[in-house]
Formats: sequence, structure tokens, C-alpha cells
Amino acid sequence: MSRRVLFLPLCALLACAHASPADTASRAPSPALSSGRLAPEATSALTRSWLAQRDGDLPKAQDELRRAWDAGHHAPELARTAANVAAEAKDTAMAFTWLERALDVGYADPGGLLHAKALAPVRELPGYDALVERARKNAREARNTWGVGTGLEKSTPSEAGLSEPALAALLKAAEDSGSAGLVLLRHGKLVGEWYFGGDTHRIEAMSATKGMVALAIGLLIDEGKIPSLDTPVSAFFPEWKDGLKGQVTVRHLLNHTSGLAANRSALDIYASNDFVRYALDSEVTDTPGSKHAYNNKATNLVAGIVERASGEKMDVYLERRLFAPLGIRDFRWDTDPSGNPVGMAGLQLHPLDFAKVAQMLLQGGTWQGRRILSSAWIHAMGGAPSQPHIPTGGLLWWLIYEEGMTVTLGSELLEQARRNGFPEAPLARLREIADRPLPQKEFMPAFMAKLGDPSLAQDFMAKSAPHNLKQDVSGPPSGFAAIGQGGNRVLVLPKHDLVAVRMSDPDERVSDEVLEFTAFTDLVLRLVRPVPTAR
Repeated sequence: MSRRVLFLPLCALLACAHASPADTASRAPSPALSSGRLAPEATSALTRSWLAQRDGDLPKAQDELRRAWDAGHHAPELARTAANVAAEAKDTAMAFTWLERALDVGYADPGGLLHAKALAPVRELPGYDALVERARKNAREARNTWGVGTGLEKSTPSEAGLSEPALAALLKAAEDSGSAGLVLLRHGKLVGEWYFGGDTHRIEAMSATKGMVALAIGLLIDEGKIPSLDTPVSAFFPEWKDGLKGQVTVRHLLNHTSGLAANRSALDIYASNDFVRYALDSEVTDTPGSKHAYNNKATNLVAGIVERASGEKMDVYLERRLFAPLGIRDFRWDTDPSGNPVGMAGLQLHPLDFAKVAQMLLQGGTWQGRRILSSAWIHAMGGAPSQPHIPTGGLLWWLIYEEGMTVTLGSELLEQARRNGFPEAPLARLREIADRPLPQKEFMPAFMAKLGDPSLAQDFMAKSAPHNLKQDVSGPPSGFAAIGQGGNRVLVLPKHDLVAVRMSDPDERVSDEVLEFTAFTDLVLRLVRPVPTAR
């Protein structure tokens, strides 16, 4: 349940292509079932606790959560995280108590209770099975209260024309990779939803949140509140009118070419008090548009632009303009300590509801006969590369190419990693595939095999920054995806009239590299590809 570091997953560079429990019928929902915002004080406490936990200071981690709870911030996420910290401190009785508190205020993830590695010793305590059943009851109640997934007609795999052997392979791989939820839509109908021993619940989308941020900009352009993608940031923040900052446009923020100084991880961002101001106060070190560099800091700045353009906080604006028209009512969006909704991550949404957003995009911006978003924006966002540097980069979405893509590990990445202290032994092995274009499906297995230790992947990407893998493609993209760490993916595949959503919880039942589920897109595409005939 701890917050992740928010590195760009390696597969995102490849676009991952193949790569309260009481009855609420007669009264308003209890705090257990309330959706929307946590107070900034609560999200700040979660962040401070996570940072303390990373530093090995479990008493401080526990104290941050306890003080927030005692101050009245009774959120299920806070109590559930406190249970993990208590379990790590080997206080199983306290962990059990925190779980009871989480359930009292609506914790609705039985799968998390069944699978989370940190809770293994707590599962031995008497009464734990009753906790799981309470979570199941909360999940059912939340789904009914908030109408999760309403508006979706149902279909069967055979009616949808999906390969049933391919579906069986997808579901097995999804379970083996630690998935929390998987949803498939074909021809606009719900083919299935799977929760692998759990139930539907709000799941942290990680960097797939950025896809929603892009929709906010599209809606504002449709409304005329932002003149165009090429509107300078200084139109909203006049302090950026001079120098390189004066050249940065909204487009640059959305296609990761702003030149804004940023680390590959988001640790420095989480340590700041105001994520928008932290971005504004940072330097632009590269000419805007001159290179692609994945940038969490720039995406947080977009949240500030949305507020300046709309007059509403970004989460409030999207609730009114996007979620409400789609019938999405149960979501939460993290804020920074100053109350800004986070742009780089922080949206918690049901997989079914994320699929509804994707289906609206697949339908060209309409939902149940009502236009939500212009088709022109959807094409700009996910129909073609948004800059010349990498072919998979859209506007906070990633383009999917089914065939003809090659990936090259350039020697400049290896030299940069070496200068930054990456170990020589894996570098020597990686040099064996350097500067050699490899088919997309072959690159990731080859890279990980040469790396030797999968846990080194994030360190390599951090130490090789700002250089990126080289990509070459042939043909147009067949779809686009929102991608987040932990293998969170939302696939929109107009060519196949198919939507697929896979989300995960960081419960540590599988390793980080397994959790990424890099084969997801390829397995989804096999659902609709013809079976090769034997010769």
C-alpha cells in the first residue's frame, strides 16, 4: 500500500505494445462510502509516512498516520496503510486494529487482505476471515451505492468475437502477474471483469493518471478557455514570460518536451509543499521542443494551468465535465499539501469506470449519444506522434504499434549510466546488444536477460537519463494507451473496436518486474488476431 517512486516504467518508453458498513438505502452515504477528495493534511501524512518508511523509521511512519487519524482524517487508505506499517513493525495486534478501522470507514478490497505480503502474519490471527467478509460486503455496497460501471451493456466472449483460448491465456497471465482488476469491452459492450479473488475497488492509476490530465486540456480547448495547444504557459503564469520559460507551451508540457529540469523519479516532488509552485520555480534547461524527456514535474504544472483556465481545481473540473456525464461517481484524487490535485499520479478509480472513459474515447468522444470531447482532440492526443523524437509519444498517452517497431539501446545510455556509477558488470553485458535494432517483442527479454538482475532496471533508467531508447516504426499506430507504474494500463484500440484495462495494487505478492505485466498488450491483441494456420 505504500506510494511508489513514480519512475517511468521502461515499457512506457516502448508504449507497452507487446510490450461504513451500515445500510445506506435510507440516508446519505456514510464516510465509509464517500468518494472524492482526501484533505491535503491526510495525503500529506500518507506521503510523510511513506518517506519515513523508506528511511527505515517505522515509529515515525506510524506516528504520522496516527496523528492524522486522531485529527479526524478517517480515510480507509490511511488506516489500511497504517496496518501495513504496524505489520512491518511486527505489531500484528495493532495491524488488526487498523484493519478494523479501515473497514469501519469503508475499505473495500478483499483481495488486498487476502494477498498483501505485509499482512501475512496478521492473517494468522483469529477473526481475520471475518475482516475479509466485511471487505466483500463494503465492496458490494460501494458498487451499488455509486453505480460503478453503469451504462455498459454486456456481451459474451463468443458474441464479441474473442478467441477463448487467448482469453484463458490472458486471464492466467493477469492472475500470475498480481493483477487486481481486468476489464474488457468489445463493440461497446462489457465482455468481462475479473478481480482474482477480490472485488472492484478504487485503484491508484499511478502515471495512467496523466491520461486524464490530457483530457482536461482537451475539454478546455474545446470550450475555448485555452486558445490552442501552442498557448504559452506564460498566458497563465506571467512569471514565465522571459527566457526559455517564455518559449514553453501547453503542447510541450503534454508531449514531454518542455525542457523543464526534472529527475526520472518523483522523490523530490513528494518532498515539496506545493507541486505546481515547485514546477514553476524550477529551471528550463533545454530548448523547448528540442528533446523528449519524461517529466512528472511538467505534468503537475498542467494541473495549475487547468485551474487558471477553468477557475476550478482540476479534479473538480474533471468531475463536472468528464466523470459526471459518464456516470462515474466513486473516485478520489490525491492533492499536494497545498491542495493542488496531483498531475503525475494520484487518481484512484474503478477499472470499470476507467474502461468507460476509454470507450468514450474509442467512440470519438461521445457517450450515449452525447458529445463529451471533440474527435479532433482525441486524434491529436492519441492518433499520431506529437513530436519528432519518439514515435510512441502522444499527448500524455502512448501510441501502440502492432508490427514493424524496433528498439535500440544506444551506447550513449550505457556511457551516461557508467558516468553516474552504474555497475560495470551489467554494463558489459548490455554492450553486447548496444546499437543493434531489435524487434519490439525481442527487446525487453533481451534487455532484462543482459541486465541480469531485474531490480537494476529502474536504477539503469535513472542513471542513463536524459538519454532514451531509440525507436523506429513502420505504419500507423493502431491505438493508444495510458500507462502507469505497476503495469496499470488503459488500452484504446479503435482498429479492433476493443478496450482493455488492467490495474494493480502494490501489495508485494509478486516482484515489481512481474507486476509490470509487460506482455499485457500483446496478449490483448491475440484476442482478436486470426489464429495462424499450419503449413
